[in-house]
Amino acid sequence: MTVGFVPAFEPKIEGAFFEGDGASLFHHAAALDALAEERGLPALTSFADNREPPPDFDGFPEELVEAIGPWAAWFASTEGLRCVEGLLAALDEPAARAKIAFVEGVIDDLAALRDVLLLAKKRKAKFRLEVA
Repeated sequence: MTVGFVPAFEPKIEGAFFEGDGASLFHHAAALDALAEERGLPALTSFADNREPPPDFDGFPEELVEAIGPWAAWFASTEGLRCVEGLLAALDEPAARAKIAFVEGVIDDLAALRDVLLLAKKRKAKFRLEVA
């Protein structure tokens, strides 16, 4: 089983299909965030739940929601598109590509995310990235 960032939408978008598994985005998030910062883009991880567990939390990851409560944040699809399209444009440059291992998988996941965000924008849906 692979861990990855996958998009969720509010309201749900019937027929929306994310063609990637988001694993490349999850595993290269720090490098993608650094690239986004260099370009003045929102960080990819700013669209994911990055709340810290309580200092005394000593449970399993699946028990974290009980400790900190459900995550209710949603983001404008246009902001997600600004991030994703900016990252894709940056990864057209050889210097930026060299900073990311297995860059083709990252590009594939970014392109798949862009496609569903375009649909979300058209349908005026908000989104977030969830770890799945």
